[in-house]
Amino acid sequence: MYLLALHLGRVRGTLDSKIAHEIELELAELPAKVEQVLETVEPLRELTRKFKDSSSMLFLGRHVGFPTALEGALKLKELAYMHAEGFAGGELKHGPIALIDTGTPVIAIMPAVGTLLAEKMASNVQEVKARGAIIIAISDAPLASADHLIRIPSTHEFLQPILSVVPLQVIAYEMAIARGNDVDQPRNLAKSVTVE
Repeated sequence: MYLLALHLGRVRGTLDSKIAHEIELELAELPAKVEQVLETVEPLRELTRKFKDSSSMLFLGRHVGFPTALEGALKLKELAYMHAEGFAGGELKHGPIALIDTGTPVIAIMPAVGTLLAEKMASNVQEVKARGAIIIAISDAPLASADHLIRIPSTHEFLQPILSVVPLQVIAYEMAIARGNDVDQPRNLAKSVTVE
């Protein structure tokens, strides 16, 4: 999909060739970077055990991190049968912040360091932390307000979801196992989508 988008951007003249080249170079490095993320499985397993008895978990993201947050919440619901919701960081004050209680685990998918969105997301994280949330940050750099950090390698911001979603999938898988669920046959899920 990325290669198709790059091609269309070039053909239509809507994508700067320098940016397209940078993304292509980063795409070539992604398999090795995903391997780096997968090396964090054991720490993720330990982290997951800490939250296996939580009644819910919230996911926050901005820009390309928002769909990643939605995917993380969906996977947790599907495998761990745990209430989970994904929210856009910019919408936090419009209702979702009311769901934060002391001890609520919040997974924050942080934008690439050094961007304006990273600063805004850091502010969102501080807001939920001030209300007692336990912050699990997925980031390419340290985050002072995080209680737990899942470090991912740096990449182009448009490719970051590929790296961010891997620990979310591992968390859902490990949470399901920790809660005693059969990860090979999740309940009430069909292998294909059917039309009614």
